[in-house]
Amino acid sequence: MHAIALSPDVLAWAANEIGESLPSLARFVAKRERDRANIVEGRLTAPQAEKVSKLTGVPFGLLFLETPPTLSRIAIPDLRQTADAEPLSRDFSDVLADAVRKQEWFIDRIKDLGAQPLAFVGRYADRPRATSEEIAADLVAVCKIDSSIRAKAKSADEYFTLLAELAEAAGVLVMKSGIVRSNTKRVLSVKEFRGFAIVDTLAPLVFINGRDAEVASVFTLLHELAHIWLGRSGVSDLGTPNLSGIEKLCNRVAADVLVPKQTFLQLWERDPSIDRLARYFRVSRLVVARRALDLGKLDFDGYDTVARATKSARVRSGGGSAYVNIPIRNSKRLTASLVASATEGRTLLREAANLLAVRPETVMELGRRAAPRYG
Repeated sequence: MHAIALSPDVLAWAANEIGESLPSLARFVAKRERDRANIVEGRLTAPQAEKVSKLTGVPFGLLFLETPPTLSRIAIPDLRQTADAEPLSRDFSDVLADAVRKQEWFIDRIKDLGAQPLAFVGRYADRPRATSEEIAADLVAVCKIDSSIRAKAKSADEYFTLLAELAEAAGVLVMKSGIVRSNTKRVLSVKEFRGFAIVDTLAPLVFINGRDAEVASVFTLLHELAHIWLGRSGVSDLGTPNLSGIEKLCNRVAADVLVPKQTFLQLWERDPSIDRLARYFRVSRLVVARRALDLGKLDFDGYDTVARATKSARVRSGGGSAYVNIPIRNSKRLTASLVASATEGRTLLREAANLLAVRPETVMELGRRAAPRYG
């Protein structure tokens, strides 16, 4: 079959769009080593070029450019501090763009309903002397978090759900997903990012990477909420003990909320078991170890031992009912508002379906199941 000559630089750019190298992309496109070598050199058949376009999501016509194009994308501060953090891929960019699009729809919706700015958004942006304890106390008060919430939760999964619902009731959109929109073949990488926050005075948003372990997701949720209180949008990884600046402060706020100092010290004195305390506070062993390190109850070698073991922890594989996952993936509050708007005829059904990345009939079914509404 006649070969098409394409720029290897453009092909490498296309591969990078999905976090792959050109040789690794070639392995997905062709089975024979000779064909893979031709692809790396820019010699492809038409079906192979079409497959590259489909795999990478790059429009077929762009593959014929001589140099990689410069595409405009939504930017967000990269606050990740892990030395070996993976480059932010196209999967991340698409998830971010999708979240922003939903957030913009929701802002327009609540503006029509007379929404007022949320006082807590950026409350500590210009207060550099505010302590993590002070910010945590305000976050707890606004979201109405108390120890009974943790006691009520039967698992870390349920604890996350309860905390997310409290945050949403306070006015924050909470999205959690391990895939790009509804595409189960585009799985997000925990090594790339744990979560991000997008500050807005009417509808702030936090996104949690659903591929992470549930106990880790609980901490990430509070970390991203701290970003909202500080008025600082950004993407986080939380993966290093040597965080600095705003990431360090957000971690401390999350720890103060989830693992209160006095309660922790009392329980530690009774039994300094990291496993037991992790189960009690519904957080990861690493969070407990870090809390013990910061409070002088554990030396760095002890902390490092826990940290090394945590790196081998398995991520979540997903699953569950679609009608449960759709509101979690898109924010329960936003989903309820969008479904209500569609069923009332204020939003086109196909627009609602597109925003939620579902079929129109699924939107109607969500309406029949009466998704809960938030203030």
